[in-house]
Amino acid sequence: METIPSAAPQPTSPNWTVLFRDDFAGPAGSPVDPHKWRTVVGKPWASGMESYADDSVRLSLDGQGHLAMTATHDDAEGYVSAWVETSREDFRPRPGGALRVEARVRTAPGAGLDCAMFAWAAQMRHLGDTEPLQGWYRSGEIDVFEVVNSAPADVYGVVHSPECHQLPSLGLGARATNPDGLPLSQDFHTYSLVWTHDPDTMTWYLDGRSYLRLTPEDTTPAGWLFNQEVFFGLLIVVGSPGGPILPGEPDPAAFPATMLVDEVTIAEIAPAGPEAD
Repeated sequence: METIPSAAPQPTSPNWTVLFRDDFAGPAGSPVDPHKWRTVVGKPWASGMESYADDSVRLSLDGQGHLAMTATHDDAEGYVSAWVETSREDFRPRPGGALRVEARVRTAPGAGLDCAMFAWAAQMRHLGDTEPLQGWYRSGEIDVFEVVNSAPADVYGVVHSPECHQLPSLGLGARATNPDGLPLSQDFHTYSLVWTHDPDTMTWYLDGRSYLRLTPEDTTPAGWLFNQEVFFGLLIVVGSPGGPILPGEPDPAAFPATMLVDEVTIAEIAPAGPEAD
């Protein structure tokens, strides 16, 4: 883990070109834009105690410029949550360029919840007969942010691969703490990742303040799986044992619990020279 050089691309640079953006404008109760997002339903691999549904209770616009992602609990269905992914699965920085992924989010309150934005390689959507865990090993995972409510003022930036063993579930990363000490679920915060290729780096930010930088030397070159095309997802996990820290037991009385997503932007700085064409 390195000190971030001043020459690294900054989230506030004027040179970013937007590739993808959603500000979730629309009437209350509307679904997500199907051209930008796909939804995950049922009990997919990597879920915790929850299943996932695509309906206006768990996943819809709130009419005030936000996507409302809500985890619920009842005796009949148990825990049910929301999971969306970008329809595009071809995001990655070009050689000599950079990709910036940014989400302005108010995470969901409540013990046992893990709110996250992640990236998986495109091959995770095309596994065929490959067992999902083995596919995940080859894909790797980038967590743009992970807020686990057993430590509600902290956000983690993490990568996962078979060579990363610092955290539970084969992870490597670090945390940043909200400077005022308040739970991150009490207000909107901006979570950013700047990902460069050639040289290969990833840098994480909370509200514009950098707190983690990783390179292949941190994961070992064999563990740096992060030169593949990816898609990004947002979800609320309930009681998962696989986060950077254990989330604790959920309290059914704390549900429903809603994560509000104000905006998601993915932008790039193109490489100079022939690669820019």
